[in-house]
Order: sequence, then structure tokens, then C-alpha cells
Amino acid sequence: MNRVMENSSVVIIAKDFNLSILKPLWLMNNKIFRPEELEGDIVVTPPAVQIQSVNFQFVALLDRLQVSIPRVYGNGQSDINRVCGGIVKALPHTPYTAIGLNFHYLGAPQSREEFASWEKELFASPWAREIEGSQAENARFGSYLSFDAIGTRLKIDIKPTNAGGSIGGLCSSWHPGQELIRVHFNYHTDVTNTDAPAETVVNRLAKWEEALAMSTGLVENICK
Repeated sequence: MNRVMENSSVVIIAKDFNLSILKPLWLMNNKIFRPEELEGDIVVTPPAVQIQSVNFQFVALLDRLQVSIPRVYGNGQSDINRVCGGIVKALPHTPYTAIGLNFHYLGAPQSREEFASWEKELFASPWAREIEGSQAENARFGSYLSFDAIGTRLKIDIKPTNAGGSIGGLCSSWHPGQELIRVHFNYHTDVTNTDAPAETVVNRLAKWEEALAMSTGLVENICK
């Protein structure tokens, strides 16, 4: 069985971010970004701020902050605390509404010929098996599960997908167009009605590494 992380992200939602303050000098003076992280491609416009570093991409829009991480690396948690947590701590009165920790995985059996039977065995529910057409070789299935975990609402969404042209960079045995499953983990927290939204956001950011470990363990159980 082959299973790999596709990417991960942190998304902080607010009713209105003051993008005019998120300038490179302010970010550096507040020790949110290191000087070397501000030497690459930076886009600063009225509706968006985008900063590309070696390990992650930062995007700020009027309604959200997002850090996208293309791979697992050792300082992921500390960078999230520094960048996302640093902005939230510096701007505690922003009307934050929610935070999500997201992890995307891809999985497939060793043999491409096994995919249809493997996916059906794992994800075809009893009612789906009774539908005419579900026995066809090209029938595909998915799954959804939601429950409370590590102080958040965890939503797991599993769907079939096709590998893109760069899939070989994630798994050398996969090829463009190959059938895979994508497993999406979303650790969601609504902070609108909390007593201290900014503090709650910072506390949830600190759970990124724990959420990563949980997601990895769950994927290993799903894609056996």
C-alpha cells in the first residue's frame, strides 16, 4: 500500500483583516517573518498579501490568513506558531470567526489493477451496493466521518481522484492519470462565540503537530 501526504494548510477566518498593516517591514519588525523569508517573491496589493518562503506559502485576504505547507518538515509547528500565531497575537482585536487545520493525503494499492476492488471493499456502504450500477467495474465510492478530536471538530472526507502530472514527485511508483483516493482531514473550530477568540485561535494553532500525527495514524489505518 502506498500513502503519502499531498500537502497541509492552516486557515484562519475573520470578518475583516486589516491588510494595510501586513507589510514586509511590519512583519519583520514584529518577528513574524525572518528577513531571509522576505527576500523571495512577495505580492502586496489592496486585496491580498502573498509571501513565498522555502517551506511554506503565506496568503492574506480580506477574510482569511492561510499558510500552505507542501511537505512535512521539522520546524512546521514552530513556523505556524511564529507566523500565524504572531499575527493573531499582534492583532488580537480582529474579529476572528474560525480556524481550520487541514491535511491532505493520497493513497492507492500497490497494483493499479486492484484499485476498483480495493476501493469498493473499503468505502462502498450497504445502501450503495444495492444501487443498480454500483457493481460496474468503473463504479467508485467515498466516505465521510465527523467527530470531536483534540478540542476541535474533525471532518474526514474521502473521495476517488486521478493523479496529476507531477504525481511522481510524491510517489515514484505512481503515474499521471492513475486512480487514487484523497483523504482530507479538517480540524475545525468556530471561535465566534468564545470569550477570547484570538486566544482560542492561538491555542488551536499549537495543536498542528498533534493533528498531523493523528491524521497520519488514521491514514495508515484507512489505507491498509
